[in-house]
Amino acid sequence: MKLSEPAGEPLPSGARARSTPPPVARLLTLLLPAALALYANFQGVQQILIPLQVEAIDPRGKIANLTALTMLCSITGVLGLTAGGAASDATRSRWGRRAPWLVAMALVSALLSLALGPQRNLPGVALLYAGLWFTMNFFQGALLAVLPDRVPEKRRSLASSIFGFAAPLGSLVGVNLAALAPGEWGYSALAAMLATMTAAFVIFAREDGYPAPDAGAAASPGRRLRLTWRLLQSFAARDFSLAYTFRVLMFVAQFAINNYLLYILQDHIGAAHLPGHNAQVAAGLLNSLRTIATVAAIFVGLWFANRTERRKLFAQVYAVAMAAAMLVPVVSPTWTGMLIFATLGGIAMGAYSTIDLDLMSRVLPNRHAAGRDLALLVMAGAAAQFLAPLLGGALIRFLGYGPLFIVAAAITLLAGGVTAFIHGVR
Repeated sequence: MKLSEPAGEPLPSGARARSTPPPVARLLTLLLPAALALYANFQGVQQILIPLQVEAIDPRGKIANLTALTMLCSITGVLGLTAGGAASDATRSRWGRRAPWLVAMALVSALLSLALGPQRNLPGVALLYAGLWFTMNFFQGALLAVLPDRVPEKRRSLASSIFGFAAPLGSLVGVNLAALAPGEWGYSALAAMLATMTAAFVIFAREDGYPAPDAGAAASPGRRLRLTWRLLQSFAARDFSLAYTFRVLMFVAQFAINNYLLYILQDHIGAAHLPGHNAQVAAGLLNSLRTIATVAAIFVGLWFANRTERRKLFAQVYAVAMAAAMLVPVVSPTWTGMLIFATLGGIAMGAYSTIDLDLMSRVLPNRHAAGRDLALLVMAGAAAQFLAPLLGGALIRFLGYGPLFIVAAAITLLAGGVTAFIHGVR
C-alpha cells in the first residue's frame, strides 16, 4: 500500500479525489494540533471552567451539582460520539466523509463555548454544557475515524502515539489556560483554538472526495435495519466487547478522580498546603507534571511498541502502574503525595497511549464501518462519565476522598485483568 493512499475502506467506483491525498507524515503532523485542541477543550472546560462556574453559583451544593452535570453530559457525549462515527461513515461529499463534520462541529462548539461563559445560573450552564459535550464528542468520533481511513496498518502505532501526545499536551494547555484566564476569556480562547486547528487540518491535509452510492441504496428501510443490526453485531464480537469493557473500567477509575480534582485539592489536601494557596494553580502544576511524565513515557513506549506485537502487555502495565499511583494520596494525603500521583499516573498513561488506537483498531469487527465501531469504543469513555460521577460523588459524600482513591485503584486493576481474555491481540 502506498503511503499516499487511504488505508481503510476503498472508495467506490469513480470516487478518486480531485487531488492527490497528502502523505501520511503531513497528515499526522496536522492531526496532532487538531487533536490537541480538542483535548484542551475537554480538559480545560471539565477540570477548571465548569467546576469554578458551579462553585460560584452554589458553593454548598457544588459536589451534587457537578455530579448531575457530569452525568447529563455523559449522555450527550455518548450520543455525540455515536452520531459522529456513524454520520461520517454514511456521508458522501466532494470534501470527503469526515471533513464536513469536523468543520461543522468545531464551529458549533465554538458558539456554544462563547454562550456558556457568561452563564450565571445552573439551568443555563446545564443546557449549554450538555450541547457542547455533544458537539465535541461528535467531532471526536469523526476525527478518530481518520486513523483507519487514511493511515496504513504499519503506521498505526505512530498514529496512536499522536493521539497519545495530544491528550496530555491538550490537558496541559487547556487546564493552564483555564486556570490563568478563567470564565469567559478561557472559554473564548479554547473555542478559537479548536476552530483554528480544525481549519488547518481540513485545508492542508485534505481528504479525498467520497461520492454518493447508487440511487436508493442509502435510504432504504431494509438498509437502515441492516445498519442497526450490524451495530449490535459489533458487541457480539468477543474481543470488541472485552476492549469496550476495559475502556469503561479504565475511564471510570480515572474520571472518578479527575472530575473532582479541583475539589480534592481544595478539601482533601487543603488550600493552605498548595502552591500559592490556590487550587487552580495547583491543578495546572499537576497537569504540567503529568504531561511531562506522559510524554517521556510515550517516547519510551513507542520504542518498545515498534519492537513487539504484544499490545495487551502495555494495557496491563498501565493498570498496575496507575493503581499504584492512585494509592499514593491515600498513604500520603499531601501536596507531595499529589505530585507523586501525577508523575506515576503520567508514566502509566504514556505507556498505554502508545498503543491505544492501535489496540482498538485490531479488534474492529468490520473495517467498512471503522468510524462507527471506533466511536463505539471511544464511547466507553463517555459511558464512563455517567458511572464515574455516581461512584465518585457517593464515595466522597459518604466515605471521603481516601476511599475514592482506593476504589479507583481496584477498578483499574480489574480493567487490566479484562485484557487477558482478548484472544485476537497478543
